[in-house]
Amino acid sequence: MTARVVLRELETPEEYAETEEVSKAAWRFTDRAVSPASDLVAATHAGGLTAAAYEGKRMLAFVHGIPRVDLGQRAQHSHLLAVRPEAQGRGLAADLKLFQRRWCLDRGISLVTWTYDPFLVKNARLNLVRLGGTVRTLLPNFYGVMGGIYASLPTDRFEVTWRLLDPEVERAAAGAPRLSPPDSPDLPIATLRSLPSSAERTALPFPAGAPKTYRSDPERSLREKRSFRKLATELFRRGYEAYGVTVREAFPVYLLRRTPTP
Repeated sequence: MTARVVLRELETPEEYAETEEVSKAAWRFTDRAVSPASDLVAATHAGGLTAAAYEGKRMLAFVHGIPRVDLGQRAQHSHLLAVRPEAQGRGLAADLKLFQRRWCLDRGISLVTWTYDPFLVKNARLNLVRLGGTVRTLLPNFYGVMGGIYASLPTDRFEVTWRLLDPEVERAAAGAPRLSPPDSPDLPIATLRSLPSSAERTALPFPAGAPKTYRSDPERSLREKRSFRKLATELFRRGYEAYGVTVREAFPVYLLRRTPTP
């Protein structure tokens, strides 16, 4: 984030309206509606958060979270995070998530969740490495067909759990991203034909190239999504959680560890 960028909560109807423009630019939605500004206004009024990164008077990115009440503790679900294409690569997504973390902690909220497409490598690194989140759930076709960068494919989503007072998250918030254990040749690669039975750690491979491949080769992308969905779901059922992402032999893999049943 440069000195010219300011992070703050939204204040006026015109500012909320600009979130629609940022959303359409970020996700290239020309064939469907984005979340209307009026919904963001109502959710924020009811206890949610809508904040944005501004350069001068122009909104570069925004984050939107809503109260979540089904987890047995005060929590927020981070529903939207969008960055204009020309502003990507500047760390704005991480800055907004850390703004959200401070906002939640100030209000006694120590748990935030959100979803993302597990095939998007940049998102995986942000969520698991830079921010220190973890994943134990895959939600199949969560939003239905969305179009835009997701083409006509099922919208399978990983659900991130971000425990704001976890030591790993606190280190990440202080600027020290999670350090994944170094990869090693004996770390087993999970496949549908070879599922780990007792390994404390395993690697879950996923295809490179998304979201471009969603439109360039949708049939292959659909096969890969179905295979990954089945494998990830089984690994989570066996007690693994995703906590990192790395590259092995030119292909991205999630790092999973076995965890006690919550």
